[in-house]
Amino acid sequence: MTSMAAALAASLPAAISRTGTPQPASTQQQQQPKQFPQRLEGVVDVEAAREVESVQLNSLVFLKIMKHSTDILPPPPANTLQQDRNAPPPTALSSHTDCLGVLLGLDLDGVMEVEDSFALPGGETSLGANSYSDRLLTHLREVQTPDSPVGIYLSTRNGGFATRVSIELLSAVEKAAGGRGKAILVVHDASKSNGGDLSVKAFRLGEGAREAAKLGKWDEKTLTENGITSSTLLSPLPLTVTSPTLISAFLSTLTTPSSEPERTLSSASSSIALPPSFAPLVNPTSTSLTNYLQNTLDSLTLHSHEANNIAFLTRQIAREKVKHEQIVKDREEENIKRRKQGLSEFPSIPKEIKNPTKEPSRLEMICLNGTTEGLAKNMAAEAGKGLVRSYL
Repeated sequence: MTSMAAALAASLPAAISRTGTPQPASTQQQQQPKQFPQRLEGVVDVEAAREVESVQLNSLVFLKIMKHSTDILPPPPANTLQQDRNAPPPTALSSHTDCLGVLLGLDLDGVMEVEDSFALPGGETSLGANSYSDRLLTHLREVQTPDSPVGIYLSTRNGGFATRVSIELLSAVEKAAGGRGKAILVVHDASKSNGGDLSVKAFRLGEGAREAAKLGKWDEKTLTENGITSSTLLSPLPLTVTSPTLISAFLSTLTTPSSEPERTLSSASSSIALPPSFAPLVNPTSTSLTNYLQNTLDSLTLHSHEANNIAFLTRQIAREKVKHEQIVKDREEENIKRRKQGLSEFPSIPKEIKNPTKEPSRLEMICLNGTTEGLAKNMAAEAGKGLVRSYL
């Protein structure tokens, strides 16, 4: 009989020789593993030729976003504000710190499957080298977990519209994806959570916004040429929340508890008084409607402040232009006089201004327009629900 050790040795695979003859370079290239499985060759859009048509959000990612929206976060640092204008006034709407994070996943045949995410610290406004996200993605790559950024998530209380910082981060992801509408933005409106409602929407940059993001300019000329407004800045996408198979199987095993049998009038004692059949009259919108009204007024305050900043910068640019044109004109007149007198001319001044004031970005204004519109719509919807509840 063969021994147990011999039987185990016979069942193991043959050892691979480490001193084999080297293979040609062409053979080594043919044997290199592909970046994705063979079963995904027909659905993975390697050349980024197809735009994203829908979004599938993993339930774990959804819970991460909800958890991040309930955390107590410090106020954003001063470097996240626009440095070329005055800081916005403190309001109840701006006191809520927005939650930002990076979405990780894969684009499969036009469906963006979001499998994981991680939160960004306050003040993180870029995804470049040596940033927090770049270092974290390096660690995720080392442990072989999803490390492909596909978009940004935002949890805010401004009516479910994007902010300037989220658009800038989304533009960075869009550039890394080739600028073909591959980056997505998932917005969670935390202001509706107080009323028991849930609002999670998915967007991508519009065609005009993609061109502006590619140029890195959001000035008046770029917005006019590409037709960018608050309604065309983002394009909505259908969003579905999916659960892993094990969670779905667990939820299918849950059963609702059986209700107690209703007591009939004959079985009840005649000495017990029947409860009233009406509910007490209460205000159905005791706090939610006032909160929406306060946030709408705050958004109008921020919008007016930003409009004043842009108007000041526009007047400053016009003053610099007029002043420079006058200097050029005076130099030309001086040279004409010196030419008639037979004197040497002074060097001419270039018509372009050296180190001029840059054209102000209008991205903040567009986001505030969308914020005001979204809050006004939510306030109208909340007032309508309260009116219906009052007469039911």
